[in-house]
Amino acid sequence: MSDRPRALPSGIFASSAGGHENNVALTLPHEFDTTGVWRTILTGAFGLTVVVILLLLYALASRQWAAAIPLALSSAMLLFFSRLFFRFQTGSAGTLTAERIAVRPNKLLWLSLPGPSGTYALDRFSAVRVEFRSGPVRPGVQGGPNEVVWLVGKPGTPDIALARAQDGAGRSVGQDLAMLLNLPVEEAGVPRVIEL
Repeated sequence: MSDRPRALPSGIFASSAGGHENNVALTLPHEFDTTGVWRTILTGAFGLTVVVILLLLYALASRQWAAAIPLALSSAMLLFFSRLFFRFQTGSAGTLTAERIAVRPNKLLWLSLPGPSGTYALDRFSAVRVEFRSGPVRPGVQGGPNEVVWLVGKPGTPDIALARAQDGAGRSVGQDLAMLLNLPVEEAGVPRVIEL
């Protein structure tokens, strides 16, 4: 097989997020980037941690002990959570072709983030998985139920996040990718429908 663009049959779309159908078909090669959410979280966490540590240093230098104690506790908590966010981030970026996936190293400023990088042949992957995640469902609350579409690695090969979607669009994106790659689709955390 070659790296020439390979499109889905007409009428199959990449997503229909927000109830509006996106008329762009997935084709190979496909550029993907799922790092945006984690970059935002990590940038905010690191930035807030630096500000609180600077305030702590100022409080210590000016001998304001009543301010230094809560700032020390706050900075310890922020460092703990920043370390967790850093360790468990799942974003990746790269190019998916009919034969391989090339994943670029994930970096934030000067830090290399954990996660897959390098080139992997597609025969090292067993499926496309759509992972449904719950979220707040109240009106006016940002976020909500969303999906992450993964390329599932065989033993010794990492799972790679290919897409993020919401409002159920992840299911169609996963099916589209599975069709293009000739892989089965798995679904995890599918919401249950309760009928009264």
